[in-house]
Amino acid sequence: MVISKKLLCTLLISLILFASAFAKSKKKSKSGFSAAGPDVEAVKGENGEVSEEEISNDDNPDAFWQYLEWIEDYPEYVQKYEVVIEEKKDDNSDWTEINRILTEDNTTRVQIQPLLTPGLYRYKVITYDLIGIPEIESDWYEFNIYRAYIPQVRSVEASASHSSTIYLDEINDGLFTITGRNLFELQEGPTDVSFTIYETINAKRKNAEPIIPQILEFSDNNRRLRVQFNMDELDTGTYYFTARDASGLVSENSKDNTFTVKFRKAVDFDVAGGYTCPIIVVGNKMKEYLNTMMLPLSANAKISFMPFKRRFGYLGIGIDATYSRLLTKTEGYDLDGNYMTGNALFVYQLPIRMKSKKDETKLRHVATLELHAGGGVAMFQNTVFHFPHDIKSEPLNSLDFSILAGASAQVYFTNRLYAEVGADFVMALIENLPMGYVKPVAAVGWQF
Repeated sequence: MVISKKLLCTLLISLILFASAFAKSKKKSKSGFSAAGPDVEAVKGENGEVSEEEISNDDNPDAFWQYLEWIEDYPEYVQKYEVVIEEKKDDNSDWTEINRILTEDNTTRVQIQPLLTPGLYRYKVITYDLIGIPEIESDWYEFNIYRAYIPQVRSVEASASHSSTIYLDEINDGLFTITGRNLFELQEGPTDVSFTIYETINAKRKNAEPIIPQILEFSDNNRRLRVQFNMDELDTGTYYFTARDASGLVSENSKDNTFTVKFRKAVDFDVAGGYTCPIIVVGNKMKEYLNTMMLPLSANAKISFMPFKRRFGYLGIGIDATYSRLLTKTEGYDLDGNYMTGNALFVYQLPIRMKSKKDETKLRHVATLELHAGGGVAMFQNTVFHFPHDIKSEPLNSLDFSILAGASAQVYFTNRLYAEVGADFVMALIENLPMGYVKPVAAVGWQF
């Protein structure tokens, strides 16, 4: 008789301390948890705190259940099973047999009695055939029994701001103080049965990889932590600081365990205006008609709205407008008129900040590098050729598409006032007269 079995160690032995959904250790052991036995229940004390009372299994027979369960492919050939349980005290000790349990029939489930305390164990199942002879032994299967505590995070405070909010445009050391209950130490080895795991998850991007802080300090009463984050890993957003104990119980997400990462200013609105001198580099016909490749009588204005601020930079939209007065005198004709462009832009900005000389705990916005591109319209307005004998052409009024791409740099004199220099390439898609030009810009701006 051949019996094939898959042993499922579905040992849900977390010794969960339920009553008011809280738990507390009696005495802090080396790993930070109680060494108390399994017959422990959490109850609400008169002062509202959580305390522990020892109760017997007779008082609460359903309080704790420890089961081992497996699958038998041919139960009709089995009379009973014997389960052998061994314990490993620590990494340096050998396995020691502590219990043997015989089933009354071929049921593939057995309750462990007496209940096991937290620790590292292994078991095997011996199968007895129909005449009561042990026939098959399974492999050894290891399992842990954990003391379960429901961790709580009651506040998250950044050292830099003394609040649950940190600002990326200020100096941050990534230090946080966490307060709560059942905030135990980390796992030190594979045989540890009492420990807590700490991580931070993005409240809106829960599928993103969790951020693991460095734990700097544990308090003796397991109610306070000092942690530090790598600030390069924190971008703008709302985060939950979570604690998960060895059994898998996780702290509740609420406003108490939430902290926010953002910029002091949520939105930037930049307005700048200054001088430009377009230089035609594409379009020989246009240069011939204008009798020049430069349009020195020009001005430029730009507005930028930057609502999306991230650690990698700012994203936003903008409008760029240019006006040029056309005045040309030649031997055969004179020309006057107006040329204007307006382009909607996608804008990327990279701010540069340095420590303030007056206060080294503060950052000063010294410059911004910008890339922008977009499209819009180019138009000639009331542009007229004047010939001898008071002859003139019909006014040219045209409206055509244009595209623009460029870069600029802003240097800040104050937190608001800045000077901007840059250059754009503009292509005016004028029918039969395409014109491309470089547009250097020098402007003064103000950030609202």
